[in-house]
Amino acid sequence: MVNSRASRLIMAVGIVWLAGCSSVGTTMPATPGHELQPLVLGWQRYFDITWQQSERHGTPILSGRIENKYGEAATRVQLLVNGLDAKGKVITEKVTWLGDDIAASDSTYFEVPVEAAPNYRVSVFAYDWAEADAPGR
Repeated sequence: MVNSRASRLIMAVGIVWLAGCSSVGTTMPATPGHELQPLVLGWQRYFDITWQQSERHGTPILSGRIENKYGEAATRVQLLVNGLDAKGKVITEKVTWLGDDIAASDSTYFEVPVEAAPNYRVSVFAYDWAEADAPGR
């Protein structure tokens, strides 16, 4: 159990580090049973994500909007994009920097190149609030 948690933490840190090297992010094959999870639980209380799958120059992309429902600006926002097989199992993972802060009660557009998959799941992987006394601190 400790080894499993340690390996997930090491994987998460590695992917976050890789994501920090590029504004696009890095797609990784998912390790069965060790899929990444958002670093901040309950992100759904503060953000809404709408997206659609399309293609640009032959590359599959997800494009959409992320809305900050909280009363403070969100900074250093990272998205987690999971590619899912037909049964809903995670087959690829990608952590990508959003690139923009999201002002309080505002939204911003995103576009993420992805590996082809039957379906996708998009979640907020990590974020900070501009104010130190905001939730999650």
